[in-house]
Amino acid sequence: METLEKIFGNNTHIKVILLFYNHGGYFNNITGLAKMLDKSHVTVRKVVSDLIEAGILSELDIGKSRVIKINENCPYTEALFNFINSMRTLKKDKKSLGEIIERRTDRRTNQMW
Repeated sequence: METLEKIFGNNTHIKVILLFYNHGGYFNNITGLAKMLDKSHVTVRKVVSDLIEAGILSELDIGKSRVIKINENCPYTEALFNFINSMRTLKKDKKSLGEIIERRTDRRTNQMW
């Protein structure tokens, strides 16, 4: 999602989060993720480790495989996914940031009176 990348920068962390957001569920291994993202295994391993440490992802041992999945019980995951949903809604409605700020300011002004 280009808007998120514009806000947060075009980095692998965002790409991994969006990959899980868009495809849900889990991925069987780091190698598969690295290929999908066109990034090195080492880079993706570091990003996945960061997101596991933050609680957004979790890793399960299933036999000889390590499965990476989204941690749906993490409040950060919920907040991120809500934010992504909001960004997509704004894009569909084609609202500018100025319009959103103006509407919020109008609401706050009306609440004060």
